[in-house]
Amino acid sequence: MASHNKIKFISGSVIAAAISVIGHNAVAHTVLEVPSIVEGARVSNNVVVGHGCGEINVIGTSVVFPDGADSTITVDGQPHTGDLTEFIQNWGNLNTKIYSKAVFTFQGEKQDANGNVSGFWAGGGDSLPHEMAGFIPFRTSAAIIEPASCAASVKFHINIVDICQITPVSGFSAETVNLWTVAGLGTPYDRPEDGAASLTITRSETNPLPESCGGTGQVVEVKPSAAQVNRDMPIIFNGNQVWPQ
Repeated sequence: MASHNKIKFISGSVIAAAISVIGHNAVAHTVLEVPSIVEGARVSNNVVVGHGCGEINVIGTSVVFPDGADSTITVDGQPHTGDLTEFIQNWGNLNTKIYSKAVFTFQGEKQDANGNVSGFWAGGGDSLPHEMAGFIPFRTSAAIIEPASCAASVKFHINIVDICQITPVSGFSAETVNLWTVAGLGTPYDRPEDGAASLTITRSETNPLPESCGGTGQVVEVKPSAAQVNRDMPIIFNGNQVWPQ
C-alpha cells in the first residue's frame, strides 16, 4: 500500500481487503477456505481474498455474517417466515476473528445489539499485492442443528467487500472495491448478481433426521437483511467510521 494510504489508515481512514472487480470477470472470488463444516465441530477457517481491483492492491476487507435476527430464510427455495432457531440452535455468536498480522496490521470484530459477533474487518499496514491471494483467519465454534427440525444443512450467505481505495459510497468502482455480496438487497454494497461467500453447516450422523421428515432433509439458506448490511458493513476504527468515508 502506498505511504499516503498507510497514513490515512492510522489516522482513521482504514479499510478492508480485496478480491474481485465489479462488473468484471474475476479470476478468483473471495471465498472461505472451508465452505462447509459438520455441526458440532469447532473449525479454524480463512476468508480467502483472491486478488485485487484489476492491478490495484487490496488494503482491507469487511465481512458480514447474517445475524439471524431479521435475516431472509428459505427452505428448499421457498420463503420461510419463522425464526432461524427452528433450524439451528446457537448461531448468534459462533464466528470470531482470529488475531493475525500476516496480511493486514489492524483488525476488529463487529457486534450486534446483543454483543454477538456479526462480522469483522482487517486492513492497514502493507497492502495485499493484486496478483496474490491473502488469508484472513477466523474461527467458527460448534453449531447445533435443531434435532426436531428436518434441516439437512443450513447455508449462510456472507457479504464481503474487498477494498482497494478508501472512498465514499459514491466512489465505488472496479478500481476501488470488489463486492462479494448478495444481489437485490437495496444496499450500496449489492452486486448485480449474487456473489457472496458462503458457510454451510451440515447435519451430523449423530443427529439423525426425525422419522417425520420421511428420510429427506431440507436445505435451509440464510441471507442478511439490508438493514444489517447497512449497519455492519462500514468499518469503525477507534470510534470513527473510516470506510466508506
